[in-house]
Amino acid sequence: MQLNFQKVIDLSYQVDENSPRELPIDPVRIYDTATIEKDGYFESRVDLSGHCATHIDVPCLMYADGYTVAEIPLDKLTGEAVLIDLSNSKRPGDQVTAEDLRNWVSENGDIGAESIVFLRTGMDRLVNEEIFNQKWIGYSKDAAELLVEKGIKVVGTDACSIDALVGHQEGGLPPAHLVFLGAGIPQIEDLKNLGDLPKNFYVVIAPMKLARSSAAPARVLAFI
Repeated sequence: MQLNFQKVIDLSYQVDENSPRELPIDPVRIYDTATIEKDGYFESRVDLSGHCATHIDVPCLMYADGYTVAEIPLDKLTGEAVLIDLSNSKRPGDQVTAEDLRNWVSENGDIGAESIVFLRTGMDRLVNEEIFNQKWIGYSKDAAELLVEKGIKVVGTDACSIDALVGHQEGGLPPAHLVFLGAGIPQIEDLKNLGDLPKNFYVVIAPMKLARSSAAPARVLAFI
């Protein structure tokens, strides 16, 4: 396959103490273990959850027999991507429903099987405000089921969770997580710069290859 592109756009947040995260995930902690002044070389250690900053969730987060980050099938880490931009029609706290997706498809064309689907909610504009991880926008259960039916292979969002806020409030486990991960579809949360993307692009997802982990920070690059 020959990939033609003019620009590479980084869709990932820097990993540091201010990285976006879903509550109650602790913030990242980075500290020096050696310095040029004292030791002649520089080294630091990082203490973080796999669910900090731009990161990928995998099926073992919700399912005991699900694969770990180190076991992600390689074909899920690259591919043709579609941007669903609902940033001008949704407000913090809203759900993205199956009806919303059907309306988007009627206006923009269908979502092909094996697509990587990124959702722009506009929550990235609020990343430095408390509302970002307190009242966000995400998928309803029926929207997740519709995307699974279409055969997508990865799903992502600029919000702190792939689930709508109500999915976290109803008790039990968040339903969109269960739907996507139950279908073997990894999900990427806390994406940025989605407003710089066209509807169609190529993406490379590069998480840390962590064993025995349900999530990992990821560098996500769009080629347009």
